Amino acid sequence: MKEFRKIVDNYTFHGYESGDGNLPSIVCLHGMTGDSKSFLGLNEYLKNNFHLIFLDLPGHGETSSLKLEEDYKFSSLVKRIYSVIQKVTNEPFYILGHSWGADLSLNFAVTYPDKIKGVILIDGGYVFPEHVVDMAEERALSDWIEYIKSSTYKSWDQVINTYQEYTTKQWDAQLNSIISSNFKKNGSNYVLSADRLSLLATIKAFYHEPCSATYNHIKCPVLLFHSTIPDIDPSRNRGIKKIKESIKNVQVIGIANTKHNIHWDNPERVASEILTWSQDEYSFN
Repeated sequence: MKEFRKIVDNYTFHGYESGDGNLPSIVCLHGMTGDSKSFLGLNEYLKNNFHLIFLDLPGHGETSSLKLEEDYKFSSLVKRIYSVIQKVTNEPFYILGHSWGADLSLNFAVTYPDKIKGVILIDGGYVFPEHVVDMAEERALSDWIEYIKSSTYKSWDQVINTYQEYTTKQWDAQLNSIISSNFKKNGSNYVLSADRLSLLATIKAFYHEPCSATYNHIKCPVLLFHSTIPDIDPSRNRGIKKIKESIKNVQVIGIANTKHNIHWDNPERVASEILTWSQDEYSFN
């Protein structure tokens, strides 16, 4: 993969390109506490068919944190990210997002309808927070403050033991590489690399600009992958129902034996479905 750094509004954005630049582009946006390496597994299966752009979002990986909390609002953040993408490609592109990245992807489709060929959502943009029972903004912020505080590990083995619970895939070198830059050393401990302000400002953004507010404005095709563990998830079911009712051209795929990080658990299947979907004549604008 080819590494890049682009400066927009005096902020440095870091990321990678993979694949032939003459192929259709997919811009990939990761979830909270992750970074561009989250998509290493997908890269192996998509790089021969697409030009892939992996971006570290603000306060994550090697991208600068933004100074103002309001800059993390989805409608604001996508404009800054778009300026970064324009420095890599001027062509229309597909946009793929996992979790937080999925919500940003939906906002991209609304803000830049002539530039987005299609939206790919990986277990995001359809549940949190609207369909989660008893998850008011104050509670979500409190939970995240506690999560940030508790994400301190005395050894890398402790990190792996925790993150093994986030995937159904047996831990391997690739998964190790995926999360390697999600943590940094603080004295003798490993702590989250992601910036605290960025994380909490993002949680607020979920409430101020809920994903469903974008649905009626989306004209391009949408592909949603959802997890299947746990088997019964009322929040997930409500979210799927809402997105199916609200977006005209949406395909919903549940992949067996997957948790929230579907692209870690079964990157080959996710990539295969993306390729099939993108080749469907109805998926092109």
